[in-house]
Amino acid sequence: MFGSYKKKIEAYCEAAGIEVPIGFERHSAGRYAAIDLDSNPPKLVATTWSSVQDAVHYMANLAGGRRTRMLDFLKRRELTFNGKDNLVPGKLF
Repeated sequence: MFGSYKKKIEAYCEAAGIEVPIGFERHSAGRYAAIDLDSNPPKLVATTWSSVQDAVHYMANLAGGRRTRMLDFLKRRELTFNGKDNLVPGKLF
C-alpha cells in the first residue's frame, strides 16, 4: 500500500514539474503529501502522512507560513487547511 503511494506521488510530481527531494526515498509514503509552492520550482515536502491529523498538524505548526498545497493521493483531491483544525476537500487532481 505505501509503495503504491510513493509511485503515485513521484509520477504526479514528475508530470507537474515538482521537485522531489532526496529524503523522500528514505521513508514509506502516506496518502497525504504537501507541496511547497514558495520553492522555485515547487518542491515536495519529504515527509508524507498517513493520518489527516498529522497532515493538519504539519499545516498548523510546521508549514511556517509558506504557501503549501496538500494532496490526498487516496481520493485524488486537493485539500485546503481551514486555519484551525481541519482539511477541507477541494478539487480533484
